[in-house]
Amino acid sequence: MSAKSFSKITLYAAGLTLWVVTAFVVGQTLAALIMSGIGQGLNDSVEMTIMAALGYILALGLTLGVPTVLFRIKVSKAVLGISRLPSWTDIGLSILAVLPYYIVSGMLVYVGIEVLQVIDPEVGQDIPFKNLSVRIEYIVAFITLVVMAPLAEELMFRGYFLGRLQEKTGKWAAVLVTAVLFGLMHVIGVSEGGGVVLQWGAAVDTFAMGLIAGGLRVVSGSIWAGVLLHSIKNGIAFYFLFINPLPPA
Repeated sequence: MSAKSFSKITLYAAGLTLWVVTAFVVGQTLAALIMSGIGQGLNDSVEMTIMAALGYILALGLTLGVPTVLFRIKVSKAVLGISRLPSWTDIGLSILAVLPYYIVSGMLVYVGIEVLQVIDPEVGQDIPFKNLSVRIEYIVAFITLVVMAPLAEELMFRGYFLGRLQEKTGKWAAVLVTAVLFGLMHVIGVSEGGGVVLQWGAAVDTFAMGLIAGGLRVVSGSIWAGVLLHSIKNGIAFYFLFINPLPPA
């Protein structure tokens, strides 16, 4: 590969990354502004669910719609990884991928804590659902964390971003870049006092998820196995966070 070709690919990857991040941030910001005007009086969990769903819808709309309107760039179902319906193979792959995900995540977190000492084990991923008390709140939290978030995030990252990126960089380079961005998008959280906190543990964990889900996208040719793996992972977390919480260490 010539230096000129490498520079073009690098600029393309940087531009695509900047566009995805911008669309995501703008979508979430618009959703927050909309909900601040119409969400008063709603249960906090319901409001968070609507805001999260609206944020992803707006982000995806911007990501796909703006290039189409301004530059006539249409994204096919194949690029998004949704050219077919989920299959039994996707289900099998997602189940087989659970153990490798936990192994990779555990190893990376261990290195971050014990070797590099950049991860604070006391800082976990910020979850918008706290102090759930009634059934509807549990249902809303489950739908958001186990159904909506995996589908939306996989469509955004392993769908659009990886699908577009691999056209220029190759499949496995796209998997790595997508995983890095996916991890960094989860690094900023909010502390109980309302301040900003760096969640390096969550970033490393989602990086591991991005690697495995990206690999599933390459192997299966679609996002469905990654969506199911993401749902399984979030479902396990949901159980130990809300249904049967683990005792404090």
